[in-house]
Amino acid sequence: MIPDLKKNVEAVMKDRTGAPGKGLDVLLRGAAKLYGGVVDLRSRLYDRGALKTSTLPCKVVSIGNITVGGTGKTPMTIFLADSLKRKHIKPVILSRGYGGTATDSGGMVTDGQTLAMDSVCSGDEPFLMASLLEGVPVFVGKRRMESAMEACLRFHPDVFILDDGFQHRALHRDVDILLFDAEHPLGNGFLLPRGELREPVSNLERGDLFVLTRAERRDIALKHFRECLERFKVSEKVRKTPVFTCRHKPAIRGVVKAGSSVLGGWDVDQSGYGDSGVIAFSGIAKNDDFRKSLSACGFSVRGFLDYPDHHAFSTKDIETAARMADSRGVRLLSTTEKDFVRFQDRIILSHDLVVMGVDIDFHHDDGQMLLDDVLGRLALP
Repeated sequence: MIPDLKKNVEAVMKDRTGAPGKGLDVLLRGAAKLYGGVVDLRSRLYDRGALKTSTLPCKVVSIGNITVGGTGKTPMTIFLADSLKRKHIKPVILSRGYGGTATDSGGMVTDGQTLAMDSVCSGDEPFLMASLLEGVPVFVGKRRMESAMEACLRFHPDVFILDDGFQHRALHRDVDILLFDAEHPLGNGFLLPRGELREPVSNLERGDLFVLTRAERRDIALKHFRECLERFKVSEKVRKTPVFTCRHKPAIRGVVKAGSSVLGGWDVDQSGYGDSGVIAFSGIAKNDDFRKSLSACGFSVRGFLDYPDHHAFSTKDIETAARMADSRGVRLLSTTEKDFVRFQDRIILSHDLVVMGVDIDFHHDDGQMLLDDVLGRLALP
């Protein structure tokens, strides 16, 4: 019953063909009005100073979005942290740690060299960032001020990067970067739960820089985004906000051999997989994008199992994929790196597993221009 209800709500949220009738639509519209009232009240209280905003002793950059679902905050956070480090600027990442057991207590995921938590404690996205970034401390916890002060004492950073920080107004930030899916920048225009907006479109005014992700063509993405903004009659400030565009480039992170949990290098010729195909599975915000990325990398997807975002994979889930592979004469499984870290140390595989990641691929000079803009706003010595 509950899974069916979730599917029906999601169908209405995304205005899918064949979505349930008017009853659920009316109910969700009413809930969206209530939600919008609460969000609006909270915004007004922060704007008037009734709710306190704390200031950290160093600069803060927030990476967030105004819609639910995957806009690419994790790869963008990795890009920015790595870019700052290459400029000899010391970043520390602060994440809420969604889905991790350490969300309430908080703590350090990595000091930049050694992992201090597993993905169950930290949540999959902070663990992934901690695994991929060398020399960048990562902290989790819903009380980000406490995490930040601990990080200040231990590492004396130049910049904090707030992962998914746009709605976390309890901390002052020097730069707010907002990400949008280029195909559906503002969803269907409705607030949760009727649509995908976490805040009213008018709150885009808090953003300093906009990035359109998953933009295959820059010109089309920019045109579509401007049309969306015009439809909502946004302020001049929003219309003049700098906009950058990028693609999500699929990348093979490596292969885990059957009987192992260690991610090794990938060489399709040495591995001898050829065109035998893959059985894929994922539990991310946009599973279909993962399926398409496999095809883009030359894999023949012979079967696909999709799960809800942040799904906690069980032995049974992996065995289901393995049985599908055996029944279809496929030797290879595949999943995303975000999914892999959730079961990496818990489940021994019976088939080889290709792990896929996503890299940010900016159009033209947008990556350098974005970085230059951020550095200019931070005004670091």
